[in-house]
Amino acid sequence: MKKYLFLIPLLLVFAVSCGDSGEKTEKNGSENSSDTEENQSHDETGDTENLPSENDSDASGTSENGDNGSGTGTNNGENSGENGSEEPGEEETPDETPQETEKFCQYACKTPSDCVPAASNAINDADNYKCENGKCVYTGCNSDDECDEIYGAVTEATGTVYRCNKNGPYGYSECTPVCSTAADCTSLKSTENAYDLDNYKCDNGMCVYTGCNSDDECANLNPSENYKCFKQEYAEKTMGICQPSCTTAADCANSVYPEEFYECRNSQCITKSCESDEWCAEYMTDDYVCI
Repeated sequence: MKKYLFLIPLLLVFAVSCGDSGEKTEKNGSENSSDTEENQSHDETGDTENLPSENDSDASGTSENGDNGSGTGTNNGENSGENGSEEPGEEETPDETPQETEKFCQYACKTPSDCVPAASNAINDADNYKCENGKCVYTGCNSDDECDEIYGAVTEATGTVYRCNKNGPYGYSECTPVCSTAADCTSLKSTENAYDLDNYKCDNGMCVYTGCNSDDECANLNPSENYKCFKQEYAEKTMGICQPSCTTAADCANSVYPEEFYECRNSQCITKSCESDEWCAEYMTDDYVCI
């Protein structure tokens, strides 16, 4: 029994030692557990706090961008709205800029009396003109009496009566023979030149010249000149007129107007557009202006 008594102190030391170790282990376990919980708490709470912070920063950025986006949207929306009134679905406004018209040398006027030539007559005096936009415009005959005054001698000699035709071929009223058929409109009974049977029509009892039909008709009319049949517009009508043909503007020159007054276009002598009042005065007279 005595030999086992010495083991008791050892067992006590061992028991104390084991108790300390347990406490230390428990304490360490508790501390480790606390650390683990703190770490878990930090991992869960800290990261959760950090993520929204980062996301808040991103969200703030997004919000700022969103504001910018909203601003962009607003601006774009406003711009789109402003532009939208011009761009989508709206027809383009046609260009209403007036096209520049050609100008020609015209006899200048302030009243119709300014248009009357020195050698006037019943169909060529003040009541046969109008002053339109500063230029003289011939309006033609006004009555049968005017035509009788001009063509009375012809009527007595040939029996052909002239009347004032309001539908003249040149766009103004004209003294023309009365008729029953086209044969009453010309003394020529052929169809070979530009003023015979196939160049007239009898329209409502009035002779109306319909123009040339071919170059041959014009050549037969004046064999000494190189005449051809060119289409001309008179008011709302178009008809053929015998005119000299050309190769250059020099071919158009005559005793009244020099070649500078013309251009040769498609073999036809065309009066050039004027350049200025001075240009008209040089090639016409001082009474003409460029209008």
